[in-house]
Amino acid sequence: MSVKVHFLLEDLLVEAPAGTSLQRIADAAGADITFGCRTGSCGTCRVRVAEGLHHCSDPGPEERDFLQGLDAPPDQRLACQVVVHGDVAIDYLGL
Repeated sequence: MSVKVHFLLEDLLVEAPAGTSLQRIADAAGADITFGCRTGSCGTCRVRVAEGLHHCSDPGPEERDFLQGLDAPPDQRLACQVVVHGDVAIDYLGL
């Protein structure tokens, strides 16, 4: 099964296998998302899931703590920590 990921900043629509990390999808598509540490601790890859939040993996403890420290709303995630299971639309925010 494949999923569609729409990177809103570039109006870039790509398909990828379900269960793929958003980081891997963004890298392969050339999406303009900056990845710093790639471990969920720097925040440079912060995105807003504009559509399909329920198709994303749940945040782990480190990502949850980091985003809570920023008072980020639930639709904001760290792209390096998200696994996509269905169609989503992504807005890049950065730190």
